[in-house]
Amino acid sequence: MNKRLTLSLSAVALVSATALSACSSSSSTASAGSSAAATSGASQPTGSPITVEVITELTSVSPAPEDVAAAQAAADAVNASGGINGHPLKVISCDAGDGSSVTQAVNCARGLVSNSSVLAEVGDFEIAQDQVNTVLNAAKVPNIGPPPNGQSVLSSPNSFPLSGSEGASIGIPLADAGAKKISVAYVNSPEAAAALPFTKAVLGVSRPGTSVLGGIPIDLTTTDLTPYVSKGATGDGVALAVIPSQLASWLTVAKSGNFTQKLGVSGSSLAPAELKALGSKADGLLVASGLPLVTSSLPGIVKFRQQMGQYASGQTLDAISLNGWLDAWAFAQVARTISGPVTRASVMSAFSSLTNFNVFGLLPPGFSTTKDFAFPGLSRLFNQYTVEGVVKNGQLVQTSAGYVPVFTKQG
Repeated sequence: MNKRLTLSLSAVALVSATALSACSSSSSTASAGSSAAATSGASQPTGSPITVEVITELTSVSPAPEDVAAAQAAADAVNASGGINGHPLKVISCDAGDGSSVTQAVNCARGLVSNSSVLAEVGDFEIAQDQVNTVLNAAKVPNIGPPPNGQSVLSSPNSFPLSGSEGASIGIPLADAGAKKISVAYVNSPEAAAALPFTKAVLGVSRPGTSVLGGIPIDLTTTDLTPYVSKGATGDGVALAVIPSQLASWLTVAKSGNFTQKLGVSGSSLAPAELKALGSKADGLLVASGLPLVTSSLPGIVKFRQQMGQYASGQTLDAISLNGWLDAWAFAQVARTISGPVTRASVMSAFSSLTNFNVFGLLPPGFSTTKDFAFPGLSRLFNQYTVEGVVKNGQLVQTSAGYVPVFTKQG
């Protein structure tokens, strides 16, 4: 299964399981963009390096090299502006494998723990997220900016997610676009099936007047989606948690049959390659994203694109690279405020005390880590918002001016 979709489905499944029950031997130094930083002309920090590590899948069928490159681009920019109180920020990486087993990712986490020079993980993007963070948490290693998917990430004190939950918000853009009767189509697996009750729970809290009609399970091997699209036509909106080939098939049937239902997907499931393959069929898809879209004109996104162009030219600009870049910058900004040695413990303490924290305006106003979120099972979900968008002319276009509340009553 496509890794980006697997992670977005995991966001639904793992969040649902907790919420509804209660309601580095293989490390290598990243090099992307380092030469650009060295020739920038700015004074480089000369102290001992402060090291963070990216654990991500680099040899899977859908690898994410942009994750490491983006974290390194941020480090290059940090170092070009003086580093962390005179110390350079160093990024290393560990390949979490091909996603077929958690073993390699767990070995990455164990290697990170045993390497005392590594102070935190940033840019985590792999399907063994729960197992990885469990290892890090046991060793009191901060995990900065992991996608808020796994139970460990959403409950452990070492975890500091920055983005909102796409799994929680997949139905929100549909409701906000006027859909009143929403179905949830999903790959027929226990993990993906959790999308249905969770969408019901969230919409029931935050979007009164919106009802979830039911689920539309689709077997993984199904290619003809005509009967499923027809079933979705009983309402006026469908949240789609399906694999890319099924999304393409759904869109083909919907367009040819003149179905008018609004369709919603998670932002992380629409990588540039998927959008290109879908072509004009994707136009009109409503998107829920945990961070601002990389195509937006927000000043922080403009800075992201500029620094990626300067230090990581040619790398993919997507939700993965944005998260890696944002996490590394967040680490640097917080580490710069620490008086005394920058250690795992001091980083943990500083991140646990954030109030009104932001990184170039890319987090929601009032972002704070000092108080756990009261929604059952989501105590470490500090960003309780989503960003809404639409696919237009084959491109993701942000439609919300900023963040949109997910868990508070609207309307």
